[in-house]
Amino acid sequence: MTWKDDVAGVALLPALTVALPLLLAAQTIEEQEWHLDALDVYSAQAQARGDGVVVAVIDSGVDAQHPDLVGQVLPGTGFGSSKGTDGTTDTDGHGTAMAGIIAAAGRDGGALGIAPGVKILPVASAEREQFTLDVVAESIRWAADHGAKVINMSLGFSSSMTPTLVKAVNYAIEKDVVLVAATGNEGRAVSAPANIQGVIAVSGTTRDGKPWASSNVGADTVLSAPAAGIVTASPKSVYPSGYAEVDGTSAASAIVAGVAALVRAKHPRMPAKDVVNALIKSAKDLAEPGRDATTGFGVVDPVGALNAQLPPVERHPLLPPPKPPTTKPAPTPARTAQRPDVDLGSRMPFIAAVAGGTAVMTGLLITLPAIRSRRPRPQATVHVLPPLSGSGTPPTPW
Repeated sequence: MTWKDDVAGVALLPALTVALPLLLAAQTIEEQEWHLDALDVYSAQAQARGDGVVVAVIDSGVDAQHPDLVGQVLPGTGFGSSKGTDGTTDTDGHGTAMAGIIAAAGRDGGALGIAPGVKILPVASAEREQFTLDVVAESIRWAADHGAKVINMSLGFSSSMTPTLVKAVNYAIEKDVVLVAATGNEGRAVSAPANIQGVIAVSGTTRDGKPWASSNVGADTVLSAPAAGIVTASPKSVYPSGYAEVDGTSAASAIVAGVAALVRAKHPRMPAKDVVNALIKSAKDLAEPGRDATTGFGVVDPVGALNAQLPPVERHPLLPPPKPPTTKPAPTPARTAQRPDVDLGSRMPFIAAVAGGTAVMTGLLITLPAIRSRRPRPQATVHVLPPLSGSGTPPTPW
């Protein structure tokens, strides 16, 4: 499993002598969040701020004491070395960064999230070795059973999806949950769990509105969102400034999760399948019309999703249509006459549904066997840039 993106500490110190750092030092953290203006988030927040919606963050934990998250983090749960905790501490920083993108309150010029009215439900593991595919599956079920209406998964596995994980996704969908996941940062096929049908797989874009080159892409891609230079919250134990700059589809996934929360807040009775449909139908195309492998249906549009006037959908737009029932042809009179004790016309064939393969999209559909136990591999080398004031101490890379 990998979730670590390129992270840089952001320090706002006045005694800097170079023109660009001086300009940055004069800005608040919120003013450095370029994605807020790029996505017209302020107009969206005039309609909804996420109140009443619980967003689960399956990650490294969330620092509930961060000034921009105080009062917004619910007691959650933990796995691995976090087992027995409530998920409200974060020694790595990644989970807090994702929670900040989703829900930071923007107090006193601090970080502002997409949906600052939501409550964050942390599902934590402080050790990457403990976050296996089956643990993620268990995390999804736990979050769905504890009130989450949106689940964000800014993590990914290069190994095949497992039946347990697929069943957990389906379980959450049946519980009316919107699931969002990062496609990954390796520039190859979409990782699990983003490649599971029913999950909103999110790739990245840059400041100039182009696809982020390091995104994992493929036919599983559903939406895209800003993924380069995203400023957000960080535990002060990781960066003394309390803020960091993140590159990666992890950030893009968190942005889309925040937008989904806005829609659920404005339309509290709207089923998850219609929320997903609104996000898809309102997205702004970057490439050819319709869905493409690089950016899916396009860049998420918060205002468009909130104002979409769409009829209810009969089924989840990211799930395949149900298979039509199959029947055997009626028996011939001669055959019936030979065996009058067998009603062949009413006998239905047994259909076995086998889960366990994965669809890896690289232009062709390739089915690979499931890999149930494999050590998670790093998604990318972590390049930690020093804070603007000088050198900094990087966190342990995951």
